[in-house]
Amino acid sequence: MIQERLERVRARMRAHGLDQLIITQPQAIYYLTGLWCNPMDRLDALIVTQERCRMLCYVLAVIEPEDCEVSIYSDTGVTNPRLSDLLESGVTGVDGYMHSRFLLPLMQLRPDLHMRVSSCVEEARMIKTDAEIALLRRASEVTDDVFADAFSKIREGMTELELGAVFSDSFLAHGVGRFAGDPMVCFGAGSSEPHHTPGNARLKPGDAICVDTGKRIDGYYSDMTRTVFFRSASEEQRKVYQVVLEANMAALSLIRPGVLLSDIHEAACKVIRDAGYGDYYPHRTSHGIGIDFHEEPFDVVGRALPVEEGMCFSVEPGIYLPGRFGVRIEDLVVVTRDGYSLLNHSPKELTIIE
Repeated sequence: MIQERLERVRARMRAHGLDQLIITQPQAIYYLTGLWCNPMDRLDALIVTQERCRMLCYVLAVIEPEDCEVSIYSDTGVTNPRLSDLLESGVTGVDGYMHSRFLLPLMQLRPDLHMRVSSCVEEARMIKTDAEIALLRRASEVTDDVFADAFSKIREGMTELELGAVFSDSFLAHGVGRFAGDPMVCFGAGSSEPHHTPGNARLKPGDAICVDTGKRIDGYYSDMTRTVFFRSASEEQRKVYQVVLEANMAALSLIRPGVLLSDIHEAACKVIRDAGYGDYYPHRTSHGIGIDFHEEPFDVVGRALPVEEGMCFSVEPGIYLPGRFGVRIEDLVVVTRDGYSLLNHSPKELTIIE
């Protein structure tokens, strides 16, 4: 599997005219080696050419991939000279995650390296294998169960942080460790903030409850958002919820190979605009998911990126009325030969929790 991934990346290197590629993102290194590294503020780097791989590791973050020459350094002051020793002259791709405090001195040290930002690994990672899809599906199934469990424990007066702890405890009960961030739990006006930070707001009747969370399970992530209402929902809350649900379904209905990801976004936007809420949908509809929480493909406006079989990404339209409430519904899909398959199956009909 690792060799197949390397060959996919090398094919993209050839297509982009790269002689070598410097990879520093831990997730990308894991993708190409099967090993996790955690250099923290130091640098671990995988250098890939058409013929071989080399690995530069900080002494406290050493990994030793098969068929890879490993060079270990013990002080950050020698990072760039040691990295330079592993590089050949020529067109050099650099991933978008290399810290400037390493990249800029390296560029000064080696003007013979014609640097380009590279997305070769990201392009390879966009298309998931059957084994990867099975892991993503399993992660979403666990998350479905966690949502059902945590929503059954909602009580008046609990805080956002307390409900977040209920979600975390439920993941733990399903054998999933406490990592990859806390759940984003929003009550009432907090739900009008797309990237709300949970706090001590207490749940009261009439509140929208928006929860966005996921975990890395066996190396692959889940991610889901559901919005429910506590005790009652106003006519406007019901209307907004229905619009977001229709936007979610409109985007899903368009998914099949060959359709532009930006057109899927536009399908959701049109439903929201036509309902008069166009100014209250400020974010993209989709992001990819896999060994990272957010990864390619992203639906960047103006980017002509066709959907391909094997891509996995979110569909998450929302409407956010400042200071009042918000609604977001997020699903994960895998693109199939003639459409899509949902990875998660938590109910999406309007729900009022008593």
